[in-house]
Amino acid sequence: MSDYNDIKKQWAAREIPHMSKRATESIIQKSNSIRRKQRIGQIVLVITSVILILFFFYISAYKNAVVFLGLGIMIGSLLLRIAIEFFAMVKKENFPADRDMKKFNQDLITFYRRRKYIHYIVTPALFISYIIGFVMLLPSFKESLSSGFYLYILASSVVIFIALAVLIGVQVRRELKLLSELLEE
Repeated sequence: MSDYNDIKKQWAAREIPHMSKRATESIIQKSNSIRRKQRIGQIVLVITSVILILFFFYISAYKNAVVFLGLGIMIGSLLLRIAIEFFAMVKKENFPADRDMKKFNQDLITFYRRRKYIHYIVTPALFISYIIGFVMLLPSFKESLSSGFYLYILASSVVIFIALAVLIGVQVRRELKLLSELLEE
């Protein structure tokens, strides 16, 4: 048992590298910036969901199976994304505040490593399903709208989907950059 006690003493006496105050503050600022942007993203997703739900009832989507399914996929994709982001934010907010910075950094590293799976698997799947839901609505739009307005919706949706893909990509890059900075410390 003395070997165990010796190992325990050596472990306690080991030299732990100290993080500079500037590096620590930089990481906290970047993490807070990402959190703010995630909250803004959450608000946009909630507003979009509410608009789609209101639109769902306004057009009585439940009367047409294809429209019902298309809007349902779109709303479901958004609500699932909202739930994922909400639980991620709650998990991050609940990191114990009484831990030292080294342990907090480890928690952040673990958190952002797990988010990579969300960014590379879940987000693209939800984005594609949202687009599929929208595409399912196009025949109904073509049937019930003027050709000019239909073309406007078609063109603007392409622009919006490209802009969203770029915006999501930028956010993912920010988080991955923060992860690489955390790993350097």
